[in-house]
Amino acid sequence: MSRELLVRTASGVTLGLVVLALTWIGGLAFKLLSVVGMGLVFYEWFRIVQTRQLSKTVWAIGAVSLLLVAICIFARWGGLAMAVSAAGAGLCMLVRALEGRDAWPAIGVVYAGFAGVAFAELRDSGQYGFAILIFLFAVVWATDICAYFGGRHFGGPKLAPVISPGKTWSGFAIGLFGGVVAGTIAAVVLVGSSVGWIIVLATLISVSGQVGDLFESGFKRQFGVKDSGTIIPGHGGVMDRVDSIIFAAFSAYLVGVALPGHRMSADGGNGIALQLLGP
Repeated sequence: MSRELLVRTASGVTLGLVVLALTWIGGLAFKLLSVVGMGLVFYEWFRIVQTRQLSKTVWAIGAVSLLLVAICIFARWGGLAMAVSAAGAGLCMLVRALEGRDAWPAIGVVYAGFAGVAFAELRDSGQYGFAILIFLFAVVWATDICAYFGGRHFGGPKLAPVISPGKTWSGFAIGLFGGVVAGTIAAVVLVGSSVGWIIVLATLISVSGQVGDLFESGFKRQFGVKDSGTIIPGHGGVMDRVDSIIFAAFSAYLVGVALPGHRMSADGGNGIALQLLGP
């Protein structure tokens, strides 16, 4: 095994174990993980966009907005946190328009803020909070792995050659299949969920994750950047590792909120995971 592959494997396994441990613990520990992750995504996004001359005003608006979002997360005000993030993005967009520049910083505020809220709210869903995140991880990780190896083995037409030349339709299909299988197994084993509904939900999550991967690839290509950062040895930045799971988590959050008959969990959680995985 080459040194580069060894470093990549070791850092990936270590990071995965830390995330799983904090997911299991939940509560304040997972909220801290969500907030720290949100902050790192914000920093990496703005550092990349900085190449187009971000003003101190835009930096300040973004930072203050996400600080307020973090406070809302700890206070369990999910809806307000989303509103604050959207308001901060709108203010960023207004300032950038007055400066005659693009809206990429505003998109970054929403991208980071909504991600932090979605993760925290899903885990804080009472008795099924842990299960929904394990379900998400199973779908997204299996999708990524199966898409990578499936695409390399079968090749074929490119999925989005302009955005990500290495991705193929065969990889997309095999990743989707692998993600649905892994997610269904996880949900049935952990909760005993209805297989039919879980297949639908896992399909949505898998597709959302692959769209998220393409979204970040397109963003980095827009700025001529290979990696979003260097904080994770052998992997790059935080955004490089969570691009798929951000879109997947937010999709799950939206579905849970939108489902009719929203229920509170027995231990006081917001009931989103109960809506998504409840048998």
